[in-house]
Amino acid sequence: MTFKTKELIFIALMAALLFVLNFTIGAGIIAATGIPGSSALIDGITNLAVVTFVALVLRKFGSIALLYLVYAIIALPTHMAGGPPGFILKVPLLAGSALLFDLTIYLLKYRKSGFIIGLPILTLFGFALYIATYYFLGMPEFQKLLTALPVIFVSFTVLGYIGMWIGFKIYNRTKHKRVVLQITA
Repeated sequence: MTFKTKELIFIALMAALLFVLNFTIGAGIIAATGIPGSSALIDGITNLAVVTFVALVLRKFGSIALLYLVYAIIALPTHMAGGPPGFILKVPLLAGSALLFDLTIYLLKYRKSGFIIGLPILTLFGFALYIATYYFLGMPEFQKLLTALPVIFVSFTVLGYIGMWIGFKIYNRTKHKRVVLQITA
């Protein structure tokens, strides 16, 4: 599918919004708890709220992969998006796992069932890609991620469903607004 310029701008703006939300709220959580990585608690919610909204507005295959591609590029100098600062492989890893989610919701015609089925697939496939990459590169994060995988998978999935619910609510409240209609026209 081809994207119009306004759709690409929308995707880029939403990726920037997601980065700002995750970075500012995440930094606040880390400052409050003193636990590095505790920002992941909010990331599951914010990521799926934005992803759901973007997917429902555009309803085009590839929109989520593009969103995560831009997000990963913006997040390159940070610890966000699954890797240490400057870890260039987080860009294809994140976009690749998002492509599978994209395919799932596209095949199920952007119905709620597609999102519900797609989230665990996204989470499991994404973590599998990261674990394999960390293993083959001999990164120290491999053992930590492997040990915490069951807890992280369940947490991200549950929080993702909360974020998805928020994304559906936002879309339902804004789908008849002029700005959303202009993006989809």
